[in-house]
Amino acid sequence: MLHHLLLVYLLAGAPAIAAPAQSPESRLAFPPAAGDITVVSDVEYATDGSTRLAMDVYKPKVASGARVPGLIFFNRATGADRSGRFYAAWARAAASKGIAAILPDLRQGSEAADFARLVSYLTAHGSDHGIDALAVYAGSGNVYNAFPAVEDPKQTAIKAAVMYYGSAPITEFRLDLPVLYVRAGLDRPPVNEAIASLTALAVSQNAPVTLLNYAGGHHAFELVDDTDATRQVIEQTLEFVTRVTSSPYQSALHASLGEARAAGFVQTRRFREAAGEYASMVAARPDDARLRLAYGEALLGDTQYAAACAEFDRLRDKGLGYRDLGLPAARACLGKGDPQAAVAWLRTIPPQFLPSSVQQDPSFAALKDREDFKALFTRR
Repeated sequence: MLHHLLLVYLLAGAPAIAAPAQSPESRLAFPPAAGDITVVSDVEYATDGSTRLAMDVYKPKVASGARVPGLIFFNRATGADRSGRFYAAWARAAASKGIAAILPDLRQGSEAADFARLVSYLTAHGSDHGIDALAVYAGSGNVYNAFPAVEDPKQTAIKAAVMYYGSAPITEFRLDLPVLYVRAGLDRPPVNEAIASLTALAVSQNAPVTLLNYAGGHHAFELVDDTDATRQVIEQTLEFVTRVTSSPYQSALHASLGEARAAGFVQTRRFREAAGEYASMVAARPDDARLRLAYGEALLGDTQYAAACAEFDRLRDKGLGYRDLGLPAARACLGKGDPQAAVAWLRTIPPQFLPSSVQQDPSFAALKDREDFKALFTRR
């Protein structure tokens, strides 16, 4: 129900963004655009029956043969409307920063299908336009369709996404898709509540989502807040697209996917899946102490106490933090049924680093009457 009401709210405001010429503002709040931008108009990217689908491409001035990121502006519009004042300003700002901006036909009711056609075309023919990695921008009501489209795990051609002041019914985030999620602090409460909820879900899954909170910005701030603060947010947005679509960033992102996925499983309490992920990585990197610690914690979460206790035993004298190792190891050994080993692990934590809250911790309730356990808290 929340997402349904939010969709109604956002769609009601979407025309103000899709047709910004109706605004009383004298100019849009974009940084000055370079004059040496090439606009290639009405490039056919697909047909649907008898309907021709086209796009406008705003190209930066680059060296011959160079390829740049391509930023698709996901907006319900066709024909001349696709390059209306608002989106043309965005496109020129992007091209001024070395990004090829793409303004496509996306028809009402078939946005996702048209978007898929566009991505297929750009994957096959992007080099013809000097385009390399692809990213997507969407704002307001367009976010409802764009966000699920880019979070589709099959849509690997999309390397980055930017979502402005909107939300969507997403339950699973891609871990290989960096997202800049921009919140307008002066937006209506239902929109910002939905953004907070969705951001929290993304973080719980350990997805690479960055929240940019423009505290003084209204909904559609590019249109209504002509300030240096707005221009800075736009600059940050375009810098994000350039940075996260670069080859070094993408290589680093993909190199860490296994651990990121496993950590997300732990955070969402999917311990069995986490342990499976970690087991494969530990087999390949047996001397990585931090990795083995994470594996042991996943085993502990999955109540595989004996296996976890054995894993922690392998980490003695490996330079890990006293509490980082000692507390989960004590819990694992106690779960295994070895209270003496649990107390021994707690004793490895120097008195000044042993939290007094351990005495009341329900997971150590079985130790509360043991003298050696009580003695741990008189060592101070």
